[in-house]
Amino acid sequence: MKKVITLSTVLLCGLCLAACNISKNTNAEKAESTSVQETKVQETTDATTTAPIKDTQWIGSDDYGYVKVPKSWIQFKDVNGGDDIQYSDGTDINIVTLNTFKAEQFGISESELEKVDPIQISNSIYQSKSESSDFSKVWGSKSRIGGYDAYQVNCIAKTGKYLVIWIFKSDDGKFRYVSLEGDIDTIKELAPTIEESWTNKNLKKAGTFPAFLSSFIYNIKYIS
Repeated sequence: MKKVITLSTVLLCGLCLAACNISKNTNAEKAESTSVQETKVQETTDATTTAPIKDTQWIGSDDYGYVKVPKSWIQFKDVNGGDDIQYSDGTDINIVTLNTFKAEQFGISESELEKVDPIQISNSIYQSKSESSDFSKVWGSKSRIGGYDAYQVNCIAKTGKYLVIWIFKSDDGKFRYVSLEGDIDTIKELAPTIEESWTNKNLKKAGTFPAFLSSFIYNIKYIS
């Protein structure tokens, strides 16, 4: 499932929301998030009890960041184009996507991009998914990924497929996009691994985290 809207559309819509009624939208999303999460809390929190994936590989780039996925997953290029880094289990169901929002993509300066808040982008994605006929449920939440606070957009497609999107700003000032889509078992198994492993440091050759970083990540609580 490719992103329904382009990254440039996301950003421009986010800026528009900020200029209009961002606080109103945020409050409305929080209310909906609470009500929907009450009915879905068992599905999402069950992920914390899933055994960690042992056989993994690093994927990503210096521009997009890195995460761990199952070693059997393979990279592919979406037929619709785009510059995402995407890996799947060989099907069109279970997919991890990495990207980064860049100022030059939208014809704005770096200083203008710095003024954008991640919630503006997540609100725009939330609105787009909510208005899409592809999804039966869409709700927002907050989580942690790679040690960063993230705004999370959660979707259930009418086909039964799940989509989780993390939007956050890393310490190098970049706005990050990470998504995981798939069946509920894949979401439960892989979401914690993605949240715990994401980094903007190239650890692909190292294969493992330094001891101090492993200890830090071990203590991060998975928040759905």
